[in-house]
Amino acid sequence: MFEVWRRNIRENLELVRAGRGPSLVSVVSGSESDRAYWQRHFEAVGREVFNAERAVPVHSFCESRPKGNFLGTLLAWSQIRASEGAPDSGVALMSMVFGKGKRLSPFTQSLGNRKPAFLTPRRAGDAGLYMNTADLSNLFSASWVDHLREGGFRGLLVKWGDEAIIPGTLWPKGTQNFRDFDAVRFVWQTEPTETLAREKDWFLIDGETGEINFALSRQELDSLRSRLDSLARPGRQAGVNLGSLALSYDFLDLALDIFRDEVFALSLSADWDPYVWLALFCRDESDWRSEQEHEARLGRNGIRALEERFPDFYRKLARLRAALAERTGRPLRVGALNFGEAFWVDIGLHAPLRKTLESLIADTDEGKASRDVFGIPHGRDARGNIVVNSYLPDAADIRDSVVVDSVILDPRAVARGGVVVGSRLRSLRMPHGGSALFCAADELTFTGPRGVAFASVSPTVVVEEGGRHTTLWLPQGPENFVSNEDIWDYGGDNYRRPILGNPLSFEEAGELMSEVDGLELDARRGEALRDWLR
Repeated sequence: MFEVWRRNIRENLELVRAGRGPSLVSVVSGSESDRAYWQRHFEAVGREVFNAERAVPVHSFCESRPKGNFLGTLLAWSQIRASEGAPDSGVALMSMVFGKGKRLSPFTQSLGNRKPAFLTPRRAGDAGLYMNTADLSNLFSASWVDHLREGGFRGLLVKWGDEAIIPGTLWPKGTQNFRDFDAVRFVWQTEPTETLAREKDWFLIDGETGEINFALSRQELDSLRSRLDSLARPGRQAGVNLGSLALSYDFLDLALDIFRDEVFALSLSADWDPYVWLALFCRDESDWRSEQEHEARLGRNGIRALEERFPDFYRKLARLRAALAERTGRPLRVGALNFGEAFWVDIGLHAPLRKTLESLIADTDEGKASRDVFGIPHGRDARGNIVVNSYLPDAADIRDSVVVDSVILDPRAVARGGVVVGSRLRSLRMPHGGSALFCAADELTFTGPRGVAFASVSPTVVVEEGGRHTTLWLPQGPENFVSNEDIWDYGGDNYRRPILGNPLSFEEAGELMSEVDGLELDARRGEALRDWLR
């Protein structure tokens, strides 16, 4: 798989260098401060992320109230249409950068409650900036944009802002015609497993035409297999829904016209998956009611709960289907773009974050792909280290580790299987492994495995086994906060009350950090890192 992933990574980066990224970028977030932050951020890194040849127009919008990604997409489209330069050809990109990231506490609080702003080891050019997860997600969508555009698609790629996905298959050039599709969904055509059945929605695909003609919600494996058997047709294949989607400009225009009242309603929200697509694939309301009855037999009430707050849901989607057919002169067509066994860069939760960082050390397919994604070379020194633009004392006992853009001064430093990125350290003790990203400390000590320190700036930093450590630049001054990978529930008291000796609860810290300007926060952290060893 690595050779396929590597080729797709390299071709994607070449597309950005060649100026073949999106024609326009819109960014959707949940507050006015986030809107301003992402506008300035993407303008600063646009040539590294979207198009090296020219500055791509960036429009940043915010939802004053949560709309869900279906109505939220249409709300953002209404704002794009109201602005100058709304696209009517080519492929534009919409990046959804929502998420306070409760389950990544306290790291997201340290970022001003912006989970997609989590910094990664990949540099953004030579300006000393590093790409965050939103940058990475958008950077590696260039191949999606180019493939859709080459296939004749005119529309908007809607991309979730903290997912970087590298296709696990090579898309033949010029072989897929997307010209007459109203939408394109991204899938992995594979057999169901217990995990995929339970955690992912599914599509049914005509193997001859590449069109999706049915949607199934996530469920237990036995019920999914039974349903697939009942819906089996010659040539029909099943595919895992990978989440993001592409929508034609006609689809967006008509959907906005039909759902305008709901888009601007104060309290209504709705998501794309699975019910928008299930409704569009139902031939009539009797099919829709059959799906509701099937859910009830499984002990589920998704459709019923949706219609309690959105009574006209199916009827309006039936109107959209009819309006599209009238405008295009053909029935609704939704295409499937197969990603094969894709490589995911998942750093939105504590355990996946730690595993992604640990993979940078490994020489597995996943480890090598991770290094390629983050721009880290593969060559090792005599001690098994990958060292990039860093200073390590010759006497330091650092082995089988990755050290990037960092300084470690103490010749007694120890690291075994560690990851150190963008850090300034006098002394480091990491005998059991661990990861330190953008830290500055006189003494940084990991007392056990599975620890991660992120943006920790303090004379002494201690990371326990499975621990997490960061510094929050609160309005009243910097404070250190900790958590642990073994804490998986960030609701209730774990969020609302101080835990593990923290000076405030994660909720209180988040409220205070919401008052801090995002770019000012970036500047403070950067200045502390640069000045620590001066």
